[in-house]
Amino acid sequence: MTCVLLGAQAPDDTSLGRIRAALEKPAPTLVIDPPKADFRVNIEAIRPFADLFELPPWITPPSGYDAPKTARDPHDGTILSGGVDPGAIARSISRGIKAREAHKEVVEAIVAYCAIHRDEPGAAGICGGPPR
Repeated sequence: MTCVLLGAQAPDDTSLGRIRAALEKPAPTLVIDPPKADFRVNIEAIRPFADLFELPPWITPPSGYDAPKTARDPHDGTILSGGVDPGAIARSISRGIKAREAHKEVVEAIVAYCAIHRDEPGAAGICGGPPR
């Protein structure tokens, strides 16, 4: 079977002539035109947190943003000048008292809850385990 296939593919004089003529021709040169740039690159610097600040932190503030001037003598021994706001101090004290009262209420509510529901599933995370 192999002999039959080899005999059928044996080249004749015409095919050999075509093969020799093709081999004698110079090698073809491949010419590729370079592609044209049909795009554009635009690079913009994006400052982080630029939309969060009224005046970006990397810009020196104008004179309107300067710290307020005080009439205090640097050689004076007093710590506070007359610029103390008693209302701000009172609000701060009031907020502290309210925060302590709220904390005390939360602790009392947790103690009351744990007294009733200590044995329920999941109560150990709130009550802290077995009774003390």
